[in-house]
Amino acid sequence: MERLEGADAVALRALMRQMPLWADFVDADLDLLLRAGAVGLRQFASGETLVEEGNYEKTFFILLGGAVRIVRGGRALASLDGPGTIFGEMSFILGKGRTATVVATAPTECLAVDMGYVDFLPSPEREDFLIRIFRRLAVVVAGRLGSANARKAALLAAIRERREALRAIVAAEREVITGLRRELASLDTADDEAVLRELLDRKF
Repeated sequence: MERLEGADAVALRALMRQMPLWADFVDADLDLLLRAGAVGLRQFASGETLVEEGNYEKTFFILLGGAVRIVRGGRALASLDGPGTIFGEMSFILGKGRTATVVATAPTECLAVDMGYVDFLPSPEREDFLIRIFRRLAVVVAGRLGSANARKAALLAAIRERREALRAIVAAEREVITGLRRELASLDTADDEAVLRELLDRKF
C-alpha cells in the first residue's frame, strides 16, 4: 500500500484513533504503521471483490462505509454494513488461505491493514505490535463467536417451537381424519345400491 505522510497521514491517524482496534497503540505507533504503508484507505465499486477465497494474504479490513457480502463455496453467508466491522482477518490469524470471498454490494470504503509490513519492523517493535494486534483481534473474534452462538441458540429454539407447532397440527389433522373414517364406516349403503341396481335393470 502507498505510504502516507503529511496531512493525509494526520487525518488517517485521527480516524484510526477512533477505532477500538488501535486502543493499545499510541500516536507514534500509528505513525510508524502509516509510514511503513501497513495501513491505507481503499475504495471498491459495487460488485468488486475485496477478498478471494483460498488466497493467502495478511491484509484485513475495517469497514468505513458501504456494504459487503461474505460468500463461501458460492453460498452467501452474511452481509456486513456496520461501520467499524472488521473482516478478512482469519487468513492473517490462522496463517492459511482465505476462508471466504468478500464482495462489495455497494460503493464501499475500507481501512486496509496489511500485517505483512509489520514483518519488516525491527525487533522488539515487531513482536510488540503483533501481540497488541492479536489481543484486539481476539476480542473481535470472541464477540463474533458470541453473536454466532446466540444466533444458533435462537435458531434452535425457533426450530423446536416450529416442531411443536407441527406436531400439534399433525395431531389435530389425524383426529379429523379418524373422525372422517368413522363416519365413512358408519354409512351402510348396501341396500340403497341394491335398490338402485334393481331400478336400473327393470324393464318396463
